[in-house]
Amino acid sequence: MHAEAETGKIVPLNPLAGDPAGTPDQKLDSIRDHMLDSELLRRNLMVGFEATNSEDAHPFSVLRSELLKHVRCTGKRVFAIMSVQPGNGKTHVSINLAAALARIHPTVLVELDLRRPSVGQCLGLPVYHPGIDDYLLGNAALQETGIQIHDTDLTVHRVRNPNPNPENMLSSSKLLELADAIRNSDDRPICIIDTPPAVIHDDIMLIAPAVESIIMVVQEGRTSRRALTKTIKSLLPTPVIGTVLNMSISSPPQTSEYGDYFLLDTVYQSA
Repeated sequence: MHAEAETGKIVPLNPLAGDPAGTPDQKLDSIRDHMLDSELLRRNLMVGFEATNSEDAHPFSVLRSELLKHVRCTGKRVFAIMSVQPGNGKTHVSINLAAALARIHPTVLVELDLRRPSVGQCLGLPVYHPGIDDYLLGNAALQETGIQIHDTDLTVHRVRNPNPNPENMLSSSKLLELADAIRNSDDRPICIIDTPPAVIHDDIMLIAPAVESIIMVVQEGRTSRRALTKTIKSLLPTPVIGTVLNMSISSPPQTSEYGDYFLLDTVYQSA
């Protein structure tokens, strides 16, 4: 599995602007079917929520098909999306792939980049709701941290508050319990985990035992073969099953608003 992608610039949306009035319980109820802002999604290049026949969403549909084949062949359903360096586009790929999957299969998106979270900003999610960090700290149950996205089969567990020292959170048994809960869920969801870059501390090493497979996002002209090989080896025995090539410097001419897409053995391109 091999793919290319482009990271969209995050356009923050004030989550309190649409904050419903009422008690905390009523606020939690209000986001069990959270409706995303379509304009915010467009500006942040969150194209995975678009219709299947969308030219911009098509590459993620193809990547989705390849991942579903892997799921059927192996039975594995917990995948980490990671990169060697910051800024390679892992969060962009994580969200769009999860959105594409959720159109046809129950999907859970979990954000574990605890130091520099951005999923909530990308999607415009409310800040008052407990996050996956609250669960890892023991302040909330796992089911309380999920935000169900309107008109999709997607549940998002985003980080509510950045944490500069998340080692204890990532090394706790709660992370393994999270993965087990997803594997044992009756609706057999596919889980996409947005992880920190490998060069940022050892966070990814603490996350790797909880996931079943890894998809690497690499940036042409920036991610060196040596760094990529070293990272892949350091993650063993957790396997890297594919790569997503981001911002290719050798891409064909652009043909759409988000860039030209082409496939080379499951390659996804957005220039």
